[in-house]
Amino acid sequence: MKRFLGAVLRIDITFHAIAGSVLAFMMVVTLLDIIMRNLGRPIVGSMEIISFCGSVVVGFAIPYTSWKKAHVYVDFLLVKLSPGNRRIMEIITRCMGIALFAFIGYNFILYGFDLIKTKEVSPSFKLPYYPIPFGLSLSCFLQCLTLIADLLKTVQGGKNE
Repeated sequence: MKRFLGAVLRIDITFHAIAGSVLAFMMVVTLLDIIMRNLGRPIVGSMEIISFCGSVVVGFAIPYTSWKKAHVYVDFLLVKLSPGNRRIMEIITRCMGIALFAFIGYNFILYGFDLIKTKEVSPSFKLPYYPIPFGLSLSCFLQCLTLIADLLKTVQGGKNE
């Protein structure tokens, strides 16, 4: 199990690093676009670039954020439960999360194939849209693995914070 947890964590960190790099790239493009716009030469398709990159940043940051428990966590109900009931609630919510992200990932795949079929491209650069839903589906399935790892830690009774 430790090998599985370590592998999931390494992949999560890799996706997180990609998300951070893409975020830095977005900031550079935005800064250059503002400067160039003031000089009368805006970057053509900058909104397109930012839109593509934004989906990568958000999607790829989710698994590691979940691993580190850095997302918004409303626990006002859980603190009132006994440790045994709290553990049961954590198991139930992890299972629901796995089902939700598997469903979302599957639908992203269907959407990606639909975009391939329709040959939809972006207006400025004529870039195909289909890689974005496939990347997001990969991120959703990685989130499923992250939640499975968290579920395993919860079931084994490890400290899960």
